[in-house]
This record gives sequence, structure tokens and C-alpha cells, in this order.
Amino acid sequence: MLEDEQIIQGCKDKNRRAQQELFLKYSQKMYGFCLRYSNNSDDANDLLQDGFMKVFDNIDSYKGDRPLGAWMSRVFINLAISGFRKKSGGPRFVDMEEGNIVEDESDDNQVPMHDMKQVMKCMASLPEKYRIVLNMYAIDKMGHKEIAEQLGISEGTSKSQLSRARQMLKDLLQNS
Repeated sequence: MLEDEQIIQGCKDKNRRAQQELFLKYSQKMYGFCLRYSNNSDDANDLLQDGFMKVFDNIDSYKGDRPLGAWMSRVFINLAISGFRKKSGGPRFVDMEEGNIVEDESDDNQVPMHDMKQVMKCMASLPEKYRIVLNMYAIDKMGHKEIAEQLGISEGTSKSQLSRARQMLKDLLQNS
């Protein structure tokens, strides 16, 4: 298997073998991102294909200042968010004042450990706007300011959506 530097240079040169190596090396990890941001496996596969096409088309913009996998994951997340915006005609979130939002971080809000498949199934059943904010905050480690900028909503709305997503996920896991 080729090293990342060789793969990157090969992809920049439009070398099919290098593109295949890149796909084989990172497709499982990127598919995980795609599943989290999609409603089903068909949508995730479409996003995976579109994401790799975007990576191949934009590999020249990769500067090497962070790991290739991190750069690629950002491409996939941005593509998923862009798809959400297009599909929904833009965000349709209710804007709420930040002062009215309380994020409960207490221990009684914690969800017991569950089988990962069950958690993913419950997350997939969340309304899309909640699932996306939950993924961005809890899994992709984005702050509310960055989420708000990415989705075109206020920070307060991001906090509200996260709070609702957590509660819905907790309820779904308790009832499963």
C-alpha cells in the first residue's frame, strides 16, 4: 500500500491507482460520516461517492497542514451539510433567544451505554435538523458558533436543537 504522500501526489496527477488506494484506505471511515449524516444506507452511499469525487477534484487544495483523513472528513461533512441545505431549501429552524435555552449537563441526563448499532438506529430516526446538530456537536466536536455558521442559524438555535436532539435520543434509547 502506498504512503499518504504518494497517494496525494498520485491523486493530484489523476492516477487511477492512487485514487483507488485513497478510496480503499479511507472509504470505511468516510462511510461512517456519511451514515451519520444520511437517512439511510442508499443516501450514505451516494454521499460517499460524491464525497470522493469532491476529494479527487479538490486534492490540489490539500496543504498538508493536517492529516489527510481529517481534511477529507471535513470535505465529507461540508458536503453533507450542503446537501441538507439544498434538500430543505435552506434551514427552517425557529430562532430562539439564547437566554431561554438551558443546556442540562447533569448526570441524570446521561444515557446508559447501548449497543452501537442501536444508538446509530435511534440517531437515524431523529428528525434531520436535530441529527445534524447532534452529529456536528457531539461527534465532530464543533462548537455552537461553528455549527450556527455552517447551518445559517443562530447559536441559540444550535443549542436548542442540540438539547432537543439529546432528549429525543435519550427517550428513544430508553424505549428500545
